[in-house]
Amino acid sequence: MTPFKTLPPETQAKLREAYAKDMETQVKTCSLDDKIARFNAWLAPQGVSFDLNDLPRRK
Repeated sequence: MTPFKTLPPETQAKLREAYAKDMETQVKTCSLDDKIARFNAWLAPQGVSFDLNDLPRRK
């Protein structure tokens, strides 16, 4: 699996856009853990992984 944060920024943006479109009809959640789990499950068939360490850090 390729870690999400190692993908080029353009690829990350395209994946986030496609994910957002797919999730428009899904039940919303405020839980960060649930959001990460959903995104990771959505990315897995594409050979990409995502976890808490992939989130951007505040500077």
